[in-house]
Amino acid sequence: MSNMASETFWPQGKRCAAIVSVIFDDGLDAVAQAPDLAARSKSFSVWQYGATRGVERLCKTFAAAGISTSWFVPGIVAEKHGQLLRDVVAEHHEIESHGWAFERYDALEASAAIELLKRSRDRLNSIASKDVSGFRLPAGNWPRHFDRLLLEAGYSWSASLNGDDMPYSHSSSLVEIPVHIELEDRPYFQFNFTPAFPKGQSRIPSYEAVLANWIAEFDAYRKYGLCYVLQLRPEWTGTPGRIALVEELLRHISSFDDVWLATAAEVARWHGDKSIVAPAEHPINVYEAYFSEEQAGER
Repeated sequence: MSNMASETFWPQGKRCAAIVSVIFDDGLDAVAQAPDLAARSKSFSVWQYGATRGVERLCKTFAAAGISTSWFVPGIVAEKHGQLLRDVVAEHHEIESHGWAFERYDALEASAAIELLKRSRDRLNSIASKDVSGFRLPAGNWPRHFDRLLLEAGYSWSASLNGDDMPYSHSSSLVEIPVHIELEDRPYFQFNFTPAFPKGQSRIPSYEAVLANWIAEFDAYRKYGLCYVLQLRPEWTGTPGRIALVEELLRHISSFDDVWLATAAEVARWHGDKSIVAPAEHPINVYEAYFSEEQAGER
C-alpha cells in the first residue's frame, strides 16, 4: 500500500496525524455485560465517576494543552448529561455518535438499525456545535454493508475497525479511521472488582509502563507517517493520578512540530477529499469478497 505511509500524505507536509478521542458511555458498556450492575449502586458508581469528575478533569487537561478532541457518546447519555456535554462542546470539542444505548447492530434488522442511528445523531446534533458526522460501533461485530446504513443515516465516517493504521474508505465511500486496543485506557485500568469484572481482566498496572506504551506507539506512528488514535474514558483516565499520564503524553506529542494534531472529523474530511480507494487486498475488501463468495456458494 505505497500510498498509505508517505510523509507527504498529511496536510502542510506534516509527518503523521494524531487524534485524541474520548469514549463517554456513563456505564452503559458495563451494564451491557452485566445487566444487574445498574441495581448495584456501589459497583455501578465506578463507571459513574466519569460524569462526576472525569469529564471535567479531561476537559481541563485538554484546555491546558490547547487541543480539540473527539467525544463518542451514546444518544441516551446525551439525554441524561445534556448540560455536561454542552460544556464539553463549549471547550471546542466535537461530539460524535456511539449509538443510542449500547445496542448490538449485528443483532438488528437494517430498518431498526437506521432508526437508532438517526435517533442518536438527531439527539447529539441538538448539543453539538457542528453536524454529527462520525460513529463508533458500541458493541458486537461490524455487520455486512453496515457502512451503507451509516451513510443512509447521515454519517460520513466511522472509527470502529482495526484493520489498518491509516484511514481508508469502504466501497460505499464511508471513511474509516482505524483504532487499536493498545491505545485505549480500558485494558490497562478497568480492574475495579474482586473477582475481576469482566472475568479475566488484569489488575492495576504500572502507570509508568502504560505511559511508556503510549509513547512508544506514538513514536512508531510518527516514524512511519501513520494515524495515531488515543482512546480515553473519563472513568478510567480522568482520575487525579492517571490524568498525569495524559498530560505527559500530550506534552510529548506536542513537542514535535511535524504532527497534525487533529479531530477525527478533520482527518476523515481530509481523507475523503483525497478520494483514496482501498486496494483489493485491503482487509475491508477481503472481508467483503469472502462474504460474496460464501453467498454465491449457498445459491
